[in-house]
Amino acid sequence: MDIAGKVVSNRREELDALRGIAAVVVLLHHAHWLWPPPWALPDSLLLHTPLRMIATGRAPVLFFFVLSGFVLTLAVQRRKSFRMTDWYWRRTLRLCLPITAGLLLSLLLYHLCRFHPISHRLNPFFWQAQWGRLPTWTDWFEETALLGDATGTGYPLDAAVWSLAHEWRISVLLPLVVIWRRAWIPTIAVSALVSVVLIFSGEVAPDITLGRGLMNGLASTLYFTVFFAAGYAMAVSCARLPKGKTIRFMAWMMVLAGCSIGRDSVVLLGSCALIALVSDPASRSCRLLRGGIWQELGRISYSLYITHLPVFLTVVAWCGLFMPPVELAVVSIVCALLVATIFFWTVEMPAHRLSQFHRKRIAPPVLGGDLPPTGPTPL
Repeated sequence: MDIAGKVVSNRREELDALRGIAAVVVLLHHAHWLWPPPWALPDSLLLHTPLRMIATGRAPVLFFFVLSGFVLTLAVQRRKSFRMTDWYWRRTLRLCLPITAGLLLSLLLYHLCRFHPISHRLNPFFWQAQWGRLPTWTDWFEETALLGDATGTGYPLDAAVWSLAHEWRISVLLPLVVIWRRAWIPTIAVSALVSVVLIFSGEVAPDITLGRGLMNGLASTLYFTVFFAAGYAMAVSCARLPKGKTIRFMAWMMVLAGCSIGRDSVVLLGSCALIALVSDPASRSCRLLRGGIWQELGRISYSLYITHLPVFLTVVAWCGLFMPPVELAVVSIVCALLVATIFFWTVEMPAHRLSQFHRKRIAPPVLGGDLPPTGPTPL
């Protein structure tokens, strides 16, 4: 598919801010699980309020999936040029080069910390999932190729990479969908049907993260297609959604439910509602999210997501024996933000520039939806 044109460069600052907020929630979730706080909160408060996002960490990751579908669709729509090979080249470089560097960083930090006693200070879940055994170059290669679930070894160098494996596989399929005009209804229907069938057949669990083995890993990826499909549907139809005070109130109630209820379907609806709320340029929430610290966090969110767990474990290894949990968590978060900022400028941005290096001029594709050609650069 070769057509000529050029790229319109534009970012949606409010969506960058949403990405930054979600990244901070993931950061707090891992800090909470690595070092349980000295105070105990009742389950009714942790699991049935927005604090659930920090307690379980699943909602922000699912939101990332929906937001990625939304942003990637806008990235294709805003282009007056599109070529499949160009798309795959750019996505591979932008996703996989930072992952490769992040896993090398984790391998280096592990060998710097391997003789420090850290396991007794960690939640056993994280100790088994991250640095639970001596990582090898085979582990590094499998994780770099995003095959940790297919081989059954998981992602011991960086447990957070599990979601990026699904994102990469689904983003490869995205251009096949968005080139069809107004195909979002069948896309949503088919994706939802696939997810329901996978759950009721027992192939994946309702709270699945990674599969075990090639087929189960691909089935897990298929389950998450409904979240990307929802983001795609929002991108091609958001301009036609009804507006008004009552609609906004109902949308905020849906967002609150998505933050507080442990159902993926509710999180999906809440994620779509939040994106719709901040995508309205006239809304107060959109204006509040433009600029400021949240947007800056959104810019480094991908680097932060890749590097924060190895940094957390390094801080535990070197400081865990003489620092109480709360102070340890604060120091770890600060260090993670500093490392992510350096990683963003030295790895992620060069990968982004490299992905633009061979961009070719091609003709405008036929794309669905009525949104103007604006949107943030994808992760």
